[in-house]
Amino acid sequence: MKLGRIVMAALFVLALGGVSARAANEIKDVDPSNWAYKSIKMLVDKGYLAIYEDNTFRGDQALSRTVFAAALAKLIDQIQSGDLKMGGRDADAVKKLGDEFKGEMADYDSKMGAIDKRVSDIESGKVVIQTDISKVTVEFRDRLDKVDATTAQLQQDLTSLKGDVQNLNSQLQKEQKDRKKAQSTMWIGVGLAAILGVAIH
Repeated sequence: MKLGRIVMAALFVLALGGVSARAANEIKDVDPSNWAYKSIKMLVDKGYLAIYEDNTFRGDQALSRTVFAAALAKLIDQIQSGDLKMGGRDADAVKKLGDEFKGEMADYDSKMGAIDKRVSDIESGKVVIQTDISKVTVEFRDRLDKVDATTAQLQQDLTSLKGDVQNLNSQLQKEQKDRKKAQSTMWIGVGLAAILGVAIH
């Protein structure tokens, strides 16, 4: 069931009786000639209902039974704590309203408890996620450092291999020169031996 804010204000005034109102901000969107103006103003003055920052009440806005139950629970708490005094018929009227909306008030408390638990779970999950992100970040940095170290070692090894290849190429060229020289010397020796052999025979 949806109740209008003006109807809710009137119900509270009935429950509270004709409590005198102190001065409050002007309520811009409720005409002083409106049947519920005095009730709304009194409830706003007492702090049971709030007006928006632009001093509007927005009385045509629908009000759920849950919101009404929450406001009623606040009123009952103030009566029970002695912050608000009322007697006889007024107390009976508030009790009757409380009994009628008991289910909604319990539902409201239950929903608020569930919301609080959900917020707590989300906060806990947030801490776990932040911890996991921190661990992964540290692990990633460690692995990146290892990759950097491995890359540096590989570059050093590659430079060393290039030096070894250059040395081998130098040795190979020297070997090839020495072999050519040896072959030339051998052919000269063979040629001389042939000439000497022919000359002797």
